[in-house]
Amino acid sequence: MSSTRRLLFCSVASLALSSLPVAQASTSQDGSGDRPARAASLSTRSQVRSHAPITLPKVRVRGDGSVTVPVPQASSSLSRADIQRVQPNEPYAILTGLPGVYFQNDGTPSLAVSMRGMQDFGRVNVMIDGARQNFQESGHGADGSVYVDPALLAGLEVRRGTVATGDGAGAIAGVMNLHTFDVDDLVDPGRRYGVLGRALGGTNNYDGSGVVGAGARINDWLGVAAAFSMRSSGDYEDGNGDRVAHTFQRLQSGLFKIDIKPGIDQTLKLGTVIYHNAFGVGSEGIATADSVQNDTGTIDYHFTPRDNKLVALHVKGYVVSTSMANYTPSFMGVSVAAADLTHYGLTTLGFEADNTTRLRGGPIDIALNYGGEYYHDSVRTTDQTGYIGATPSGGRSVGSAFTQATLGWKIVQLTGALRYDSYGLSGGGVNEAGGFTNAVAGPFHVGKGSDAVNPKVTLAINPVRGLQIYGNYGLGFRPPATTETLYSGSHPGLGFLKFIPNPALDPERTYGWEVGTKLNYSDILADHDHLEFSADYFDTRIKDYIGQTLVVGAPAAGSYIPTYGYFFQNISGNTRTSGVEGQAKYDSRLVFATLSYTNTTTKLPGPDYTGYDQMVTTPPRSVMAGTLGFHLLDDRLTLGGRIRAATHTLGQMSSDSGVAALRAGYVVFDLFGSYQITKRLQLFTSADNVTNRQYYTSALASIPNQGLTVMSGLSFALSR
Repeated sequence: MSSTRRLLFCSVASLALSSLPVAQASTSQDGSGDRPARAASLSTRSQVRSHAPITLPKVRVRGDGSVTVPVPQASSSLSRADIQRVQPNEPYAILTGLPGVYFQNDGTPSLAVSMRGMQDFGRVNVMIDGARQNFQESGHGADGSVYVDPALLAGLEVRRGTVATGDGAGAIAGVMNLHTFDVDDLVDPGRRYGVLGRALGGTNNYDGSGVVGAGARINDWLGVAAAFSMRSSGDYEDGNGDRVAHTFQRLQSGLFKIDIKPGIDQTLKLGTVIYHNAFGVGSEGIATADSVQNDTGTIDYHFTPRDNKLVALHVKGYVVSTSMANYTPSFMGVSVAAADLTHYGLTTLGFEADNTTRLRGGPIDIALNYGGEYYHDSVRTTDQTGYIGATPSGGRSVGSAFTQATLGWKIVQLTGALRYDSYGLSGGGVNEAGGFTNAVAGPFHVGKGSDAVNPKVTLAINPVRGLQIYGNYGLGFRPPATTETLYSGSHPGLGFLKFIPNPALDPERTYGWEVGTKLNYSDILADHDHLEFSADYFDTRIKDYIGQTLVVGAPAAGSYIPTYGYFFQNISGNTRTSGVEGQAKYDSRLVFATLSYTNTTTKLPGPDYTGYDQMVTTPPRSVMAGTLGFHLLDDRLTLGGRIRAATHTLGQMSSDSGVAALRAGYVVFDLFGSYQITKRLQLFTSADNVTNRQYYTSALASIPNQGLTVMSGLSFALSR
């Protein structure tokens, strides 16, 4: 343990020296001023001592089945234990404690993820078991919705910033992969079958929920797993005791997985995840109700022969079908909007293939990763009253080819990557307001595409064992979405408010750099304890950022009301997002603790008094989360607490006064505990928002979060 402490001292000294330029950069920017999860949270553990020739880390099988040589990048992860420690009332609660990651509470049970101040329209690639979840429905909420049941999650992984290889096509803010139960999550190593059950109830109109799962290793080459989950909850109360209308849920979800091992070096995984939820939408005071069906099917194959370093092949394919039925009763705008039923549908078909080749050139270890990915989104919207233009039908295809070379020599690791991205988009509609874009009034059709080459370079240094310092610079590319391009029609009940297509939209381009450090040590204060620390500073410039803009025209014939129009346009100049992200984790036999902090500054090129919900400006400037807990009674009893805090946020500035609405920040406390009654049976409880505070998560939150909510239950797990 003494040698570990000496290494830790050297690491802290090196870290302090390396952080000086980061601190200076931060000051100049703003003068005002448990298994796969742990491996993913530290993507590049040093494998060498400072004076020995470096050997590149072994090929790693990621949670989605792909095989990669780790390249340092800002990353983090959560295990199932992390997610379930305080029972998540809503999907966005699973993101607590992830640096650089935030969300939008738009009054629905969907997951709308923000990374580094960017969200919506695919800026963040959110996947379930490696399958892209690209569904979006434009209204008064988020423009990117992922429907997933937290009860079926085994963990999640996050990579922030541009990703130069698999899963990175079209995503400029980062990648998140949500892992659902697999055979290995339900059956312990060396066992043949396993069973899991969990049931709980709660206060604040939480009726109850439960999940059951089972898995079996039928023989040496075949395993199966299945799980089913249900939830029923009513309209909850906020911290003031006010009932928040239309926040009920009726959720059912399930999954089925098959694991096949055709040979000693091969695995083939087949899976399906099914989600259905009927829920209210607590937003804008209009009593809408939705029903969502989200079906995900995946196939994943990898071949890693032990005696052939030239081959580490990964191939995956997926299909995702998401459908929403949205019912809006009659309401009064300027005129009466008739009751309406709208059906939104998205089918995403995608595949990816890549291979890793390992070579050695003299003293230099070389790893080459090369491949490609492709996905196609097909959007279909139908509406009984004809208002389909806010989420128009259409199609978009995105393809990418990539190659990455990693060189390791002594304490230095250098990586260069090159990605070619292209896209094609088609669709049409009826433009009711000509003269604002290059789309003429009347019927229109769009068929367009473009491409780009995006390089990325990363340099990492491992000065001592357990410490890594790295920096990277890379370009990103996000093509316009079908909605951004084909937006058309008018607003129900507000015939003078038009949606205007913009076929001339250019893709967003990003130019970003990042410097960071990762530290990983064991046996520091006590035997078998473990410490992980990561921190980074990032600065990203976005060219041709796409935002929504309001324009005003002359009244229509016979009307005194001016014509208002919303359309998406490329904002000239450079939109900027920069900040600091950090996370520390400590775990020992007695105590465990985590602390995460994010400080993000976002800035549009100039003042914008007409834009609506510019997503780049919505997250709180500073977000913090911390957990402290204790293992007691020979690890049978666990007790702890959590704090969540964020600073205020600003809404859009008023076009009349030029003043932005202020949404106050918050500090919220949670408590949790569990007791292992027997080896297989556990009693657990958690209290969310114990001070019963009334708060909103950001300026874009359409409803307040839940007040004090206590949930308790029993869990059962058996493997034989």
